[in-house]
Amino acid sequence: MKIGSQPDIRHDPKEAFEFITNSGFEHIEILMDHPLFSPDVMGYNELIELKWSYDIDLLIHSPSTMNFISTSEVMRKASYAEMQRVLHIADKAGAEVVTFHIGWNPAFINNGSFYFPKNLFDEHNERVLLRELKPFLARTEVTLALENTIEITGGLERALREILAETELSLTLDVGHYNIQKCGIFLENFDRVVNIHLHDNNGNKDEHLALGRGTVDLSAFPLTKYDGYITIETREEKSILETREYLIRYLEGNL
Repeated sequence: MKIGSQPDIRHDPKEAFEFITNSGFEHIEILMDHPLFSPDVMGYNELIELKWSYDIDLLIHSPSTMNFISTSEVMRKASYAEMQRVLHIADKAGAEVVTFHIGWNPAFINNGSFYFPKNLFDEHNERVLLRELKPFLARTEVTLALENTIEITGGLERALREILAETELSLTLDVGHYNIQKCGIFLENFDRVVNIHLHDNNGNKDEHLALGRGTVDLSAFPLTKYDGYITIETREEKSILETREYLIRYLEGNL
């Protein structure tokens, strides 16, 4: 396996590459939601220069504002347009993997609580993923990896099973998200996992803590059989290094 990290959220691009390299990591994953790493600010020429200067693999996390299951066709088209920009940068800069989120369906606040009617979105989700995402993936040469972020059931699950069977879609398995919302289809298709995000939480909300600070159980994942990228996603220098040490101790059987 190749152990790398997203940088400290406080780092500018040069600081990010310096920290990742000087800390002995094998790759960096840049988060394009960050204003200093967004496609509007950082072009592929700057990324190429940094990648060559520091001689590490580059992974990209596409903006989480994309929503491929939006009920708005305008928003879905904008998401694909943004993804095309990301893929262009990734291709030119030689990124190994581009991780992306599938998006979300809205919940409605009513009388002091959230109401989330899955049945209203079920057919829609299946239809737009098969009609739009499936052919998009067939035209994409960059390695795209879907991350587990929301509950995958019903139409979402049916669509993703067909997409996994008929395209080259890869997966990014986020152990922190899995600790909050189990996602069996990702473990069932573990051979498609090319990137694993590491962080911890207490099983209730997304906290991005250092490993060992929450309830994530690494034994739930076949890490000893995995030879892809492992990306620490705690986004703070101290917790990044703490997470790596925890992972090494775990892999060596010292926990």
